[in-house]
Amino acid sequence: MRPAVFLDRDGTLNREVEGALASVAQLELLPGAAEAAARLAAAGFALVVVSNQSAVARGWCSLDDVRRVNAELRARLAAAGAPLAGVYVCPHHPEHGAPPYRRACPCRKPQAGLLRRAARELGLDLGRSWIVGDALRDLAAGRALGVRALLVETGKGAREATRLAELGPPAPEVVRDLGAAAERVLAQGR
Repeated sequence: MRPAVFLDRDGTLNREVEGALASVAQLELLPGAAEAAARLAAAGFALVVVSNQSAVARGWCSLDDVRRVNAELRARLAAAGAPLAGVYVCPHHPEHGAPPYRRACPCRKPQAGLLRRAARELGLDLGRSWIVGDALRDLAAGRALGVRALLVETGKGAREATRLAELGPPAPEVVRDLGAAAERVLAQGR
């Protein structure tokens, strides 16, 4: 079993788009994100994207739109030396949209269902893994499984950092961006 770095997508790897990232044309990797991911992959970490995509439930884009964006994200990261071991998304929302997407589910972060599924399917060692995201819900999903957590200030992270006390002790570390997160993960080792 190998360790993973679970990565939130929007605001962590790529620029967050108002409303929804619904097309490949809107996909813009954050500066240094691909290089940071490549350093983590070279160190032996499985890179796994775990992303809430409630835009599907809300009708702002289709699940096929999300799949196309994720395929392009995979291709760009692989070209930079950062192949993704997996991409796991939750298209649900507990209050918005219509069934089957309007429902409470165990895969929507802050629940840990996406991480559990990835660990089971990919043979990941959660005790040696990390989660990096720009929202408290990302960190909460990881912490529920004993995964070490880092909050990036990109995306909504700077705003979310003011709410860290809600997660309780120990307070997760806040870093500038994915590059700084990679430095921290690599300094700690596996």
